[in-house]
Amino acid sequence: MSLHCLRLGACLAALALTLSVSSSSVLLEEDIRSAAQRSERPAAASGTLMMESVPAMLPEPDPRPVLTQEDVDQALAEVMEDFTAAAVSVATVERGQLSQSGAWGWAVKDEREMTPDTKMRVASLSKVVVAMCAMAMEEEGLLDLDAPLSDYWGPGVRNPYSKGQPSARTLMTHTSSLRDLETTRGLSRLQSLLRSAYSWRSMEPGSWGYWYYSNFGVCVLGTTLELACNGLLEDYLQAHILQPLGVDASFFAETLAPEQLAALYTTGGVGRSIAEQIAQSTPTQIGQSASYFPGGFTASAVDMAKLAAVLANDGVYKTPIYSYVETASDEEQGLVRVVLRMMEPQYIQTRILSEASVEAMETPYFTVDPVTSTPFEQCLILRRQEDILGQDVLYYHTGSAYGVFTLMTYNPDTQNGVVVLTTGAPRSTDERGLYSLCASLSGKLYEKMDRGGPNQPAA
Repeated sequence: MSLHCLRLGACLAALALTLSVSSSSVLLEEDIRSAAQRSERPAAASGTLMMESVPAMLPEPDPRPVLTQEDVDQALAEVMEDFTAAAVSVATVERGQLSQSGAWGWAVKDEREMTPDTKMRVASLSKVVVAMCAMAMEEEGLLDLDAPLSDYWGPGVRNPYSKGQPSARTLMTHTSSLRDLETTRGLSRLQSLLRSAYSWRSMEPGSWGYWYYSNFGVCVLGTTLELACNGLLEDYLQAHILQPLGVDASFFAETLAPEQLAALYTTGGVGRSIAEQIAQSTPTQIGQSASYFPGGFTASAVDMAKLAAVLANDGVYKTPIYSYVETASDEEQGLVRVVLRMMEPQYIQTRILSEASVEAMETPYFTVDPVTSTPFEQCLILRRQEDILGQDVLYYHTGSAYGVFTLMTYNPDTQNGVVVLTTGAPRSTDERGLYSLCASLSGKLYEKMDRGGPNQPAA
């Protein structure tokens, strides 16, 4: 299987991009990316390339990324000599901005190859998306992370065995005192469970000694956010996070185009086909989406890297601004040859979360010892480890479902990060509790990124 390297557009801040273009309309960033991916001619260049909304253009020192496309391709090739999978996609963040991406394998076996923009269910990386929504709602005053759940669900929702009461914050640290029930959906069903004494453990919410990773707890968390904003979390996510980032992703795979999706493979067959993914009904009422929140977000490696970039860059997403220089023209064919270069050091900067919100997400509450792997520090959904994958510190989350194994990591000091999505790989973890294929690829890319200075913080 040959490597796929389809994403060249605005991600490649280190490279000059040469394009042949028609001379009749405005050349936008999305046109360039699509043309680079499909080898089509974009519309004509005319001036500086900018997004439709420009909050700010601010100078930054030495923004050039270190990674090249060859680095990503080489890392994928080396890793896949030691691992098997149906498909792998990867995207990187350098100095707080999306940089490179690549893919290997099949989105649909023997029919459609995997690309960095192919979308798949990212499993428990979905929890990071829910957490980002929670922080955004707190900033708006829609949610109080420390208010008892009964403020949103009604007075009957409480732990009858504890003095303190569970909150969104305790759900985000997996210390809510809820039993780890099966994931479910439906507001009335969830209310019934939360009003039952059986659903609660005899412990004080927030007690680290009773930490228990809970998918059901994230069903409750996401629905609490829906009650707080009086609407679907999907709608809030689209308006406040995904649309400003230009991300086409969703908790509801059925709303995405089938040709965008990957089939989810296990080592023995198909974990979930594309037909099964798009056959699901789209929720329309509060609570109907609950079972999607722990692991149902569907996105590409590039999409998830944009979210990682927001966290690595203290809540801001940076898009480099490009300009072009006309070098030659052919009037008979109606073509203009241009060289596209980043206007260093200028960016469009879009704030998604406040710096305080990101700091809160990154604050460790206690250490969890999984026994079978290295202890980690539990933050708000995120986890933290030191001296990992060649980095002084990484915040991260893993995910697994239907044959998918995923890993999102970032270093807040260097503002570098890596997202790896896989399907059809064997279930194997390293001593740090990370899925082996994902960790191996991430480690190689961090090593290559560190060529710009080992663990050197961004200025």
